Amino acid sequence: MFNNKYLIVKKKNDKAITYFEYDKMEGLSFQPKNNVKMLDGINVNKVVVINPSLINKISNKKLDLRFRKIIKLLSTIYETDEDSDEGLNEVLNEVNRLKKELINKYKKYILEEEYEMYMKKIMIINEEIKNRLYYLQLNYRKMKENNMVYEEKLENHKSR
Repeated sequence: MFNNKYLIVKKKNDKAITYFEYDKMEGLSFQPKNNVKMLDGINVNKVVVINPSLINKISNKKLDLRFRKIIKLLSTIYETDEDSDEGLNEVLNEVNRLKKELINKYKKYILEEEYEMYMKKIMIINEEIKNRLYYLQLNYRKMKENNMVYEEKLENHKSR
């Protein structure tokens, strides 16, 4: 029927119920992890943070966790020394997803210096991955050319 949302605020002197229109309030919204349901508690589906300093801290923490995850993936790929580019393409997609999320979701909640720092980090990681992919493709082409030359020599040797 009506989709009204209420917030109950209890202060020491005032025991009034205050009404807020959440649709018009700006804030960072996120969903709790693991979707835990309690029988005797309040089930929370969505949290909206309105305090700017808390939003800044939460945003920075989430972004730092995402960067650590990407660096961990990159280090794992580099340690395995695989010749395939599948892992690097996956990490490149993750970096591009993070860049879009930073621009669309977090830009208005973090400081301009922090935003520029995160964008520089993304640019550095992006360039590193692209250089590595170029190096892998170059090695693949050289191996392919060497195999073709070797096969031609074998064919010439057999025909004599």
